[in-house]
Amino acid sequence: MAGGALQAKVLKTGGAFHTSLMKPEKLIKALDEALPNMKPPRCSVYFNVNAQPLPAGSDPKQFVELMKKQLTSPVLWTPSVSAMMKDGVKQFYECGPMKQIKAMMKRIDQGAWKETTNVEV
Repeated sequence: MAGGALQAKVLKTGGAFHTSLMKPEKLIKALDEALPNMKPPRCSVYFNVNAQPLPAGSDPKQFVELMKKQLTSPVLWTPSVSAMMKDGVKQFYECGPMKQIKAMMKRIDQGAWKETTNVEV
């Protein structure tokens, strides 16, 4: 393909997630309301909005700001997975009926693909 993609697929989704078409007013309100009850994370949390980990002990305000951006921002999947592997993450779990993430992992890293487990929920 002209853009360098290996393939393109139309995905069955419930909305225009990760685009500016999703106006996250309800999410923003819910996150703001939940913030006073949030505690710092006990482990690093990787966000696909910036492909960076939010370290354990971080201020929950940082978590909320990243979550607000995540719904309408492009997914930085490959850089996120690469950052996790660089930081020593070796096992990955996909929760849900499909194996889309496992298929993407195969294109990123064979070792990570072998260590990706699908968990039906």
